[in-house]
Amino acid sequence: MAAMSAHSTQSSHATGASSGAWTPRSVAVCALFTALALVLSFVELPIFPAAPWLKYDPSGVVGLVAGLAFGPGIGAVVAVLPWVVHLFVEPFGAIMALFCSVVTVVPAALIYRARPTRSGLVLALVASGVLALVAAILGNLVITPLYSGVPVEAVVEMIIPILIPFNLLKICLNAVLAALALVPVSIIVSRWD
Repeated sequence: MAAMSAHSTQSSHATGASSGAWTPRSVAVCALFTALALVLSFVELPIFPAAPWLKYDPSGVVGLVAGLAFGPGIGAVVAVLPWVVHLFVEPFGAIMALFCSVVTVVPAALIYRARPTRSGLVLALVASGVLALVAAILGNLVITPLYSGVPVEAVVEMIIPILIPFNLLKICLNAVLAALALVPVSIIVSRWD
């Protein structure tokens, strides 16, 4: 119970967004995290040599940290807004990224809010990683044929050799980087009172 009240204080005292009330501070925090996620969404790195066309962008880390530190409301906004800009440039990729970001961030934030411990963090990241992997595979099965003309059968053939390994690598990178970034962000947040 003490861990829960410490976490509740940590995640809602600075922003108020966890309790459902958006304060000027929560809007500012959300705007800062959203801006950082937007900038990082344009950083595209090939991390899987077998499929160099699949790129990793670190914006998911920002969404995860926002959700874990400030709750699912701010996390969801930070997961969604950066991809709205991309809708005008590459709509199918943006829809896919938006879907996967929300499926990653919101469950992780909800689980960590319920269990604000180290084991709760691990559970949150693993559970949201599994959900993100399923979302990425389903999203590829639906969206890839729509914009690329590749038949669904060809996408199915890519699941095991390409889609699962790439997405697992991306999910693990996001989880590790978010867990590492959460500590300094939590320290900063705890000093806001």
